[in-house]
Amino acid sequence: MKTKFNFKAALISVALLGGSITSGAVYSSPFPLLKANGVSTAQDATDYYRTIDPPVAGHPNGLRYTQAEWREVNGFNDPANEIVVVGGHKNVSDLGFWRRIEMVIDKRWGKRRNVAFTTYNFEFESDTTDVKKAKSIVNMEYSPGPNGDRITKFYIYNPDGTRKADTFFDPDGINDLTKQDNLNLPNGCAACHGGGEDFRAHSGKTDGGFLAFDFNVFEYGTLTSRAANEPNVKKLNQGVLMTDPPSAVKNLIYGLYGGKSLPLATQNSDYMPSDWATEPALWKVVVTDCLGCHTLSESSVLNLNYWKLHVGSLREQLFEYRLMPNSPYANRRFWNMDPNQPPTTPAHSDTVRDALKRFRP
Repeated sequence: MKTKFNFKAALISVALLGGSITSGAVYSSPFPLLKANGVSTAQDATDYYRTIDPPVAGHPNGLRYTQAEWREVNGFNDPANEIVVVGGHKNVSDLGFWRRIEMVIDKRWGKRRNVAFTTYNFEFESDTTDVKKAKSIVNMEYSPGPNGDRITKFYIYNPDGTRKADTFFDPDGINDLTKQDNLNLPNGCAACHGGGEDFRAHSGKTDGGFLAFDFNVFEYGTLTSRAANEPNVKKLNQGVLMTDPPSAVKNLIYGLYGGKSLPLATQNSDYMPSDWATEPALWKVVVTDCLGCHTLSESSVLNLNYWKLHVGSLREQLFEYRLMPNSPYANRRFWNMDPNQPPTTPAHSDTVRDALKRFRP
């Protein structure tokens, strides 16, 4: 039985103790960002890969030891499958990399309805047309696990296609080794994609999953545009719905596209849950700074009543410990501390502070 994760208790204990939920791990960054679900070790990552991609005859490291092998296993090379490509954008709600995303919904016999996403992370927009210039590759796969039931699996690859146990989750870490703070699988992905369950006890299952693709948090430069990406972003969201996501993810996609049948051809970026009608400015901040992690990790944060009932703890987490937003890139933007991002007016932190004052002066 899955227990509800207590973000406040976990984050504050990590901040004060300087350690991690996993015994023996040490942080190298001043803030315990992206670590609310604990810190996996290199051995955890090795065991995780051996669980979700076990050795088979002729393949002692599993069938997905390289990026090329992972793509082969997931049908990217099969002419029966469509490769859906969305590229040339930056997701500002999570890690702040420029991206190219490719998806396959497998149509092969015996593999139908498996879903696979590969995400190439780049430093510059100009690099997004050449996957060889990626700084990291992070893949997600929805396919049968060791017990035969479909589960979400995470894989990380180097730009040269070799599989690795960890990666850095901050664009500033590309050129500044002190900011790389590499995190191992599987909990390195858990802060945004949820989970944190013991994969050893659940045959590779962490309870992590796929997030919705929301144009509200996509930033574009000069190479492409939202209009050009609209059709394929809708296909990405249709793929996400096939992975049995939690209700928070489903409801966001339904809201963005006008209902369960996704009748809108393009996203309605003005979508807002009805209970947020009195706080539209705060909802925009929630979309930009909270949805990227909390849609899967603690979806109660997406409910306005949660904010009204937990004013004290939110003030503590946000303004005393500065533990939110949980990703380094979004955290710096929230506080207008990033010289690489234009300051927002009003600052996101000011919008939240004002709202909390109205809820409980």
